[in-house]
Amino acid sequence: MRTQCSILIALLGLNCVTGCGRSDDSIVKEVVLSEGQVVEATNQNGTIRISYVSPTKRKYQWDGKSRVIKMIAREEPFQGKLGLYEPANSWGLNPFDVRLVVQEAVRNFDDEAEVRAALIEGSAIMDWVCTNDGLVVGFGRISSRKQINVDLFQFLVRGQKPTGLPGARPDHIRLGR
Repeated sequence: MRTQCSILIALLGLNCVTGCGRSDDSIVKEVVLSEGQVVEATNQNGTIRISYVSPTKRKYQWDGKSRVIKMIAREEPFQGKLGLYEPANSWGLNPFDVRLVVQEAVRNFDDEAEVRAALIEGSAIMDWVCTNDGLVVGFGRISSRKQINVDLFQFLVRGQKPTGLPGARPDHIRLGR
C-alpha cells in the first residue's frame, strides 16, 4: 500500500511539473485585443461590443444581451489565421438561446487587392466595419439558425498597418480601454 501511495504521489508531482502553470493562455498568438481593451462597432445589424477578459476569453454584448466566451487558441494557421475562435458547435442546454460564432485574429496580406477580396469574401452574412489602419469588425446575423457571427481582425499589408482601407467607416468603430 505504501508503494502504491508513493507511486501516486510521484505521478501527481510529475503532472504538476509538466502541467502546472501552463494554460491555453500561453499559446495565444496573433490576437487583436490586449488587456483592458474594448472595441465597439455599429453596422446594419446593430451594435456589437467586444471586451478583453483574459488571453482566451472575450465578452460580447449586443441587443441588451451579454456573454463571456472561452475561445480556442489556434496552434496552426487556418485559412491563414492564428488567433482565437469559437465555432459554437451546438446550442448546449438551451436550444432557444442565440449561438455566437466568433473569431479574432491578425490577418496579413501581400497587397491591397487581397484586402479588398477579404472584405468581399464574407459579405453575404457579414457587414464589415473598418478603420483606415485596418481594425475590422464583421457583425452578422443568421436568423434561421438563431446565430450571430462576429469577426474581429487587424488587417496588415506586408506586416504593416495600412493607412487607408477601401470602404473604411472609422465613425462606426471605436477601440478604447
